[in-house]
Amino acid sequence: MRFLPDYEEKIAAFLQGLKFRRKIFGGVDEQDALRKIEALNELYKEALLAERARCDALLEERGDAR
Repeated sequence: MRFLPDYEEKIAAFLQGLKFRRKIFGGVDEQDALRKIEALNELYKEALLAERARCDALLEERGDAR
């Protein structure tokens, strides 16, 4: 198993535990689904910022900073 950064572990744990609230007459509760999509989006934003910071640090270390 490869090492996962914290943000990847958070996303994986979120997806593994993801359960949608069902409606009485088929389908899923739209508001519940939208809340979960928003939460997932926030996790991805956090991951993107962390990865950007990591890349910037590597570029700065190499002397290729913008």
